[in-house]
Amino acid sequence: MNLFLGQVGNLAIEIFSELGGIALFFKKVVSTFWRSRGNGPAIAAQIVYVSSRTFSTVAFAGIFVGAILVLQFNEMLLQYDAQTFLGGLNTSAVMRQVGPLIISFLLAGKVGAYTAAELGTMRVTEQIDAIECLGTDSLQYLVVPRFIGIVVSGVLLLLLGLVISILGSMLLAQLLCGVNFLQYLESVPRFIDAWTIAGGILQSILYSTVVALVACYKGYTATGGARGVGRAVTQAAIFTNLYIVMINYFSSELITYATEVAKSFLRLVGLT
Repeated sequence: MNLFLGQVGNLAIEIFSELGGIALFFKKVVSTFWRSRGNGPAIAAQIVYVSSRTFSTVAFAGIFVGAILVLQFNEMLLQYDAQTFLGGLNTSAVMRQVGPLIISFLLAGKVGAYTAAELGTMRVTEQIDAIECLGTDSLQYLVVPRFIGIVVSGVLLLLLGLVISILGSMLLAQLLCGVNFLQYLESVPRFIDAWTIAGGILQSILYSTVVALVACYKGYTATGGARGVGRAVTQAAIFTNLYIVMINYFSSELITYATEVAKSFLRLVGLT
């Protein structure tokens, strides 16, 4: 029992220690971004590179995420003769939780791991030290373009993955569930509104920021040669997925609360 509690305590200490280091690193990256100039071409190149490298994976995953949910929801709704709600329920689940969560895991595994390995290799081979010896800010030159590029392209890919997932769901509902496109779309407005879409976009931004931040931090601070790079990549994947799950819980609660407050305020001032 004591051994188990000790392991849990060590894990908690490691997690919060990493959170502190990541928070300080995020502060440095943001301050470097605001005071730097001329990063536009490098950021644009990173956006194009990350998007083109990851598009096929996100598109492929998006189709199957929507297909799995359609089959599961269809089985349940058939029991209650409520198949007309299939489109609304599936689209709501994809937009609110399942789509952003699963696709962000894929981004973490592909984009995050690659970025951590790339920066980690530069660190252990002293390329970053050489850049700094030449008087160049390594954060501005190496980290900021990758960070902004991953965040922007991650949001775009997540939103694109959601659209592909919904389109794939519609196609599978037509082929296997006997629900045509019009029937599928008819129930969507009952479950999806502008607040739901805004919440999905906000979650996409949060998840992409986590992927970019953890990957850049673990790669930039890697030590210990080739083994250290491998350790940094592994930790980047583990901590990214862990933090995304944690943020998913808190952001879901906060978004729901903020949405209700905003709706109440708009009703109070007579805008709705």
